[in-house]
Amino acid sequence: MFDWKKALILCLVGVPLLVVGCAKKEEAPAPAPVVEQPAAAPPMMAIAVLQPRGELTLNGTVSFTQVGDTVTIAAHVEGVAPGKHGFHLHELGDCSAEDFTSTGGHFNPTDAPHGGPADRVRHAGDFGNIEVGEDGTGHVELTSDMITVADGPNTVVGRAIILHEGEDDLESQPTGAAGGRIACGVVEPSG
Repeated sequence: MFDWKKALILCLVGVPLLVVGCAKKEEAPAPAPVVEQPAAAPPMMAIAVLQPRGELTLNGTVSFTQVGDTVTIAAHVEGVAPGKHGFHLHELGDCSAEDFTSTGGHFNPTDAPHGGPADRVRHAGDFGNIEVGEDGTGHVELTSDMITVADGPNTVVGRAIILHEGEDDLESQPTGAAGGRIACGVVEPSG
């Protein structure tokens, strides 16, 4: 004799097991492929070592560090008269003239008027002033997106840094009325 009770219990227990057994198994998502990021390019660097004019005994360096499209300029001087002194990137890397006029004018590839480092319209070589304390030392850092350390028309490499005897007023044309050139250094690649 057919036992309806047992059949009903088997149906109630068996059907869910059958459904679970026939259900599509969920699979764990495949792991994301490992994508190696290219290593960040090391910064490009260049430096100018300043040589004094005539009998002066000052010294200093101006370094350029390019990361992406931005160049950080760091200038440090010692043995310089206290006060503000203009410093600029000049177009020619030639410090051979006694008064350093062999460096030509400020580096100015866009033929812009002279200005300060915060002015959008200015010479690419207008770095403003470095302030020297009573101890004869001065240090300044600034950034620019108008120059490069990399090869190209706006590179600093092969040009010269000039330190002036006076303050750049940031407006007089074409040089800022910063006075004579007291130190010069040719910018060369480093690191």
